[in-house]
Amino acid sequence: MDLRGTLFYGDNLDVLRRHFPPESVDLIYLDPPFNSNATYNVLFRDESGQAAPAQIEAFADTWHWGEDSQRALEELLSANSLSPTAGALLDALVTALGTNQMTAYLAMMAIRLVELRRVLKPTGSIYLHCDSTADHYLRALMDAVFGVENFRNEIVWFYRRWAATASRFQRMHDTILFYAKTPDAVFNAQHIPTSETRTLSASGDNTDTDVNQGERLQQITVEDADVFEIPILNPQAKERLNYPTQKPEALLERIIQSSSNPGDLVLDPFCGGGTAMAVAEKLGREWVGIDITHLAIGLVEERLQALGASPTVLGAPQDLISARELAQRSRLQFETWAVTRIKGFRANTKQVGDGGIDGRMRFVLRGAESVQKKAEYGLAVTQVKSGNVRRSDVREFKGAMETAKADLGVFVVMDAQQPGSRLESEAVTAGFTTILGEEYRKIQIWSIEEHFAGIRPKLPNPVGYENRRMRL
Repeated sequence: MDLRGTLFYGDNLDVLRRHFPPESVDLIYLDPPFNSNATYNVLFRDESGQAAPAQIEAFADTWHWGEDSQRALEELLSANSLSPTAGALLDALVTALGTNQMTAYLAMMAIRLVELRRVLKPTGSIYLHCDSTADHYLRALMDAVFGVENFRNEIVWFYRRWAATASRFQRMHDTILFYAKTPDAVFNAQHIPTSETRTLSASGDNTDTDVNQGERLQQITVEDADVFEIPILNPQAKERLNYPTQKPEALLERIIQSSSNPGDLVLDPFCGGGTAMAVAEKLGREWVGIDITHLAIGLVEERLQALGASPTVLGAPQDLISARELAQRSRLQFETWAVTRIKGFRANTKQVGDGGIDGRMRFVLRGAESVQKKAEYGLAVTQVKSGNVRRSDVREFKGAMETAKADLGVFVVMDAQQPGSRLESEAVTAGFTTILGEEYRKIQIWSIEEHFAGIRPKLPNPVGYENRRMRL
């Protein structure tokens, strides 16, 4: 199949094995899930709950050693293993550290790194984004999978942020591990931005004056170095999407320009907020992304559409039957997918305590009358129901709208016949409102069946992509 312009919903290990032929990708960037904000200095505990004999920095995440972890280890140790070295290393780590959250995370990564090497072209490169909690383990895994000889750089992404009182130095960088597939990997040094040079004496000290006799001058270009000083996204950045792990486009621009050419295929197997895809689109590269949440896939789809692209989404429901199947497998994933089917809506990232609101969308309520008087924005909200619906559910949604101070609401059900006269009569009691000269029902009932029939709820145009930094 043609991978270009495709977003896959699903487990990336399964997607890579089912859809990606060997040597089909030119560049891989991955920023795998990792709880960087977890409380550190915790004990490694095995699955029985017993503390390991040594206290080392670890992370409190959702990884647990279970069936998937054990299967990954056994596969890597099998006679048919694509990377026996990775299997031996993972086995040694499990022996040394035990079966715990960290080794479960490493097992998940190891089996996927092996597949990523398989799909990478001989001229390709891979950039693995991580932080100080597990980067030492991940580098060892990368050495085992890609070969020590193919290591290129340990890139430091340095950024500034507000300092905080602590008993240690402030953490102000991430690590990006850069490996090539072979010595023939593409690297375009001429595309690395250069703007600042510093003069060093032979001793390595900065100097702005003539050096002593006999000292040799060296000119180094700061941006050519393996330290990327790029700001993190501030709350008012135009590209900000309010996605928790979103990375700045400038960071991906440097990576994609350096290790690919126009027309090359860029893969992000943990695509999250879609920065790699968006930058690849802007730079004339082809792209393919994978993520296991509909929240991410819906966000990336909308982001790419705003750039004029037409992504193909695979793994998402394509008809009413598959929508019902998704609802049965995961109600929360179904809710997220349903919300993102409404133009401009963003799914609520909370799983509990959402006040009965599953998604939100901002729109212009009143236009700017003058430079001094700016436009006012309204709020539309939605609630998704995948099963049987009662009239009282619509009444409760009306109350949730009032609490959220929403101007408009869309109540989503599965079947077009499901609402019935009682639901419609309850919804219409909310009344009507006029926005920019157009009349709208305050509450609309809309079905997934109507979605597949091409029928959309009547709503004002959402705030444009350039204003998506507004808090939803």
